[in-house]
Amino acid sequence: MSFRTYTARRRLNRLRRCACQLFTSEAMVKAIQKLELEVEAKRLLMRKDRHIWKDIGQRQKVLNWLLSYNPLWLRIGLETIFGELISLESNNDVMGLAVFILNRLLWNPDIATEYRHPTVPHLYRSGHEDALSCFTLKKLLLLICFLDKAKESRMIDHDPCLFCMDAEFKSSKDLLLAFSRDFLSGEGILPRHLGHLGLAVSHVQTPLDEFDFAVKNLAVDLRCGIRLVRIMELFTQNWSLSQKLRMPAISRLQKVHNVECALKVLKEKGININDEHGAAIESRDIVDGHREKTITLLWKIIFAFQVFHSVLLDEEKLTDELCFLQRMWKTKQQLSAWKNKQPVINKAKETKCTLEHSSKKISLLMDWVNAVCAFYNVQNFTVSFSDGRILCYLIHRYHPCYLPLEAVCQNTTQTIECGHRGTVGLNCSSSDSDICDSYILLCADAEISVDFKALLENEKKNFQLVNDAIASLGGVPAMINPADMSNTIPNEKVVTCYLSFLCARLLDLRTETRAAWIIQGAWRKYRMKMEEKLSKQQNKAAVVIQAAFRMFAARKKFFSLKRAAVVLQQRYRAKQLGQKRRKEYLCLQHSVLRLQAVWRGRTERKQIKELHRAAVLIQSCYRRHVAESQFRLKRKAAQVIQTHYRARVLGKNERWRYVTMRKAVVILQATFRGAKHQRQDLMRMHQASTLIQAYFRMYKARILFTAARCAATVIQQNYRAYIKGRQQRQESFKNMKAAAVILQAFCRGWLVRKLEAQARRRQLFTAFVYHHLCAVKIQRALRAHWALESAKKQICSVICIQRWFRTWAQRRRYLEQQRKIITLQRAVKGWLSRRNKAATVIQQAARKYLLKRQGKRLQGGIIKAQALWRGHCSRRLNDTSKIIAMRHRFRKVNLAVKEEDKLCNKTAIAIDYLLKYKHFSYILAALKHLETATRLSPECCEHLVESGATLIIFTLIRSCNRSVPCMEVITYAIQVLLNLSKYEKTTEAVYGVEDSVETLLDLLQIYREKAGDKVADKGGSIFTKTCFLLIILLHDKQRALEVRKLPKAVDRIGSIYRLTVRKHKKDAERTMIKQKMNASLNGSFFSQTISHNPKPLPRYVQ
Repeated sequence: MSFRTYTARRRLNRLRRCACQLFTSEAMVKAIQKLELEVEAKRLLMRKDRHIWKDIGQRQKVLNWLLSYNPLWLRIGLETIFGELISLESNNDVMGLAVFILNRLLWNPDIATEYRHPTVPHLYRSGHEDALSCFTLKKLLLLICFLDKAKESRMIDHDPCLFCMDAEFKSSKDLLLAFSRDFLSGEGILPRHLGHLGLAVSHVQTPLDEFDFAVKNLAVDLRCGIRLVRIMELFTQNWSLSQKLRMPAISRLQKVHNVECALKVLKEKGININDEHGAAIESRDIVDGHREKTITLLWKIIFAFQVFHSVLLDEEKLTDELCFLQRMWKTKQQLSAWKNKQPVINKAKETKCTLEHSSKKISLLMDWVNAVCAFYNVQNFTVSFSDGRILCYLIHRYHPCYLPLEAVCQNTTQTIECGHRGTVGLNCSSSDSDICDSYILLCADAEISVDFKALLENEKKNFQLVNDAIASLGGVPAMINPADMSNTIPNEKVVTCYLSFLCARLLDLRTETRAAWIIQGAWRKYRMKMEEKLSKQQNKAAVVIQAAFRMFAARKKFFSLKRAAVVLQQRYRAKQLGQKRRKEYLCLQHSVLRLQAVWRGRTERKQIKELHRAAVLIQSCYRRHVAESQFRLKRKAAQVIQTHYRARVLGKNERWRYVTMRKAVVILQATFRGAKHQRQDLMRMHQASTLIQAYFRMYKARILFTAARCAATVIQQNYRAYIKGRQQRQESFKNMKAAAVILQAFCRGWLVRKLEAQARRRQLFTAFVYHHLCAVKIQRALRAHWALESAKKQICSVICIQRWFRTWAQRRRYLEQQRKIITLQRAVKGWLSRRNKAATVIQQAARKYLLKRQGKRLQGGIIKAQALWRGHCSRRLNDTSKIIAMRHRFRKVNLAVKEEDKLCNKTAIAIDYLLKYKHFSYILAALKHLETATRLSPECCEHLVESGATLIIFTLIRSCNRSVPCMEVITYAIQVLLNLSKYEKTTEAVYGVEDSVETLLDLLQIYREKAGDKVADKGGSIFTKTCFLLIILLHDKQRALEVRKLPKAVDRIGSIYRLTVRKHKKDAERTMIKQKMNASLNGSFFSQTISHNPKPLPRYVQ
């Protein structure tokens, strides 16, 4: 249960106590006694032709009149009048109140039991109607008068309206007159008669009572002044202020008058109603919607009544709590000092805070905050509440379950800003931006390496924790926003007001926590005393034990020295004898070892010679292979160098030829251009064209180089993928052949090394091809750029350097990869050799499993094929035109089915109708769909139980009467419950509904008539289905035992059983008489037909 729910229940219980005190007051008791005498003397009497408990229309009229009351007032009145608690889902549960009124106010089970006929059900002895009418009249008049008295005494704090907004009557007098006119006999003015008895009614609900006092827009809602006067009434408890209002406030003068009434109350209380600049706040300012003055006036009201006066903070409670916290802090310090073996140091914290709005309560509030925060060793909350930690500590102190200490973020901007000051201050204003700037400069000068955004995020998390905890506690308005508190200096008014609400709420809920603190404190003191006493006893015992132990150690040491001397003597004598025998043994051992060494050396030398021959042969083969490979590499390298050199010589010759030709062309061009008059223009054009050509050639060269690089990259990727794939295939091949002999392992090693050599040769060949292609492309680029200036030569050198550097880097990466691959191969080979046996076992098991699964699949396929063939043969032999047409119709229907026609969707719609609508037609249609769905699908049954519709079905059964539509509803409802009870998963849900067995027993008691008419036939169907439902529910032994323990349940079942047996016997006798009469009328003289005796009904076992 949350604290919000706990507070609501506590307020409701407080309201119940106030109602009981009013109801048991001396004047009320005398008036009730007079009313009972009047009713018993029949001076107040119900009309003979009015039967509220029989006539549905009259009963509905009275029910509507009573439901015109506010549900909260009606609940309090009914609970007080009847002296019992009404179990409702909420204070607005009109359905629950209606059921209670029908079952307890307009009907009385005790009177029905007293006047019930001993044998005939639903038949009552004479006097039942008079007793029931007297009971209903007493309770009804008493309820109306009590509610009027309770409303006039303002029992509820927020004082809601007594009647609903849409009620037919708005005064208790009108309601009593209407009741007297329709139901009382010979009564004139009923309120006057009740006034003589002391039960005068006077409440009239005015439009002001129905006025919506909620403020939704501060700029508009306070202008009329009605809400301000209501606030003054709530704070001053002077309820005559509203009589001075002019309502409805349409004109400006009326609004000014209303606001002036509220301001007069403030002036009478001595409250200064000037704004911050000293200007007076007038009623015209509020009516005109002056925002600043309106907000200033609201702050004045809040601080005057909720903070300074005793409206919100109770000074005695706050002082008591402060003393209690200080005692707890001293006790905690004493315990910690005693545990740490240190003296107690009392350091009183000095609270130096200059507040704009200071008073004794504010000082107590600040002392309370410092006293609570002293438990958490906080030393850096001197300026404001901007980081949220103090609020977290306040809530954690009283309710740690809602805000654990581990969730509070300790690293905030205040922990960086504050020094070693240790008190809380509220001297702050949101307009002081210079202080924020100086704080930022201070942090920058201190060079604190803390992420400022992370600190702000921690502060937002703290405020989020506070808001979540306050939402669970309730009773504290959401006045703070992290954006207005964090990274700024909060407003003093907001913080003070919020602390006042929080303090009042925490002190209101401190009863349970304070009891636990007192118990803990007493236990800690007792434990400290007992531990001190125990430590003294332990010290004395330790001294005695040490003395005894030292004496025991000295004696033990003496005996050990004595035993050691005896052992040394024995060991010395044994050593002399052992040395003599050892010399003899060593001589014999030396001779044996020499013979063994000679023989082993001879055998080892033979094995070494054989291994040496094999090693020499392997080494010679391997060295020959290495020499051949190196020779091939050198020959290929020489060929590459020769090709490069020949290409260079040929390039030089071509360059010399090109240079001479270019010189001649340049001379000719210079001679020709010199003859021209426009030499300068041509020179500029030549330079521009040369520059354009240079850029274009550079662009083409860059494209060619990029393409070459991409091609080389693709070749490298493909080659590496090829190497990796080859290695993976080699590993899989080795996994399959890992169980070979040692000779196969050597052979595979040689093959692997051969493959690696081939791979290296391929890589070298690829590198050579790559270098050759690069050289060809570079030559082409060089030949294309020989016409450029000296800057192009530098580009060629850079390209050459890049080529050699990339070659070197590629070779280094290749060597590193080769070394890693060799290491990985060694590890994998060792791991695979260990895994071989396990892999073989797993393969055998997997093959067996696959064979079994394949066999099962084959068998299933054969069975399915046989079933299809048999079905085909059966259809070919037995199919007729009707069956074929029916099959086609089924297919068409399945194709034409819509989504909403599915059973699951119909079930969901029916449940929705059952839960939402109250009309009989909707309920009956929903029950029909649910009966079909629950009969056909277990999933629909589970969905129905999960939606909680079983409780609604039982409620419907209880609220129905014996009319034909109601009996039809009961029939379908019982059938739905029967369908639910057939499944084990949903049977418990049907039985678990509150008063389910009592409801079913009531149905058995009601519908047990004999057959003969339409109503009786339906009742018999309901009786039979209810019997089956009880049999299914009580089939479980545990449930049967629980039903036996119910009061009068066994007696009711026994009486129904005996009545059913008696009716069965009478029906059998009646059937025999009818058969005899029919036989005599038809003239039959044959022997009488012997009727088959029906099977005896099982006797009810008690």
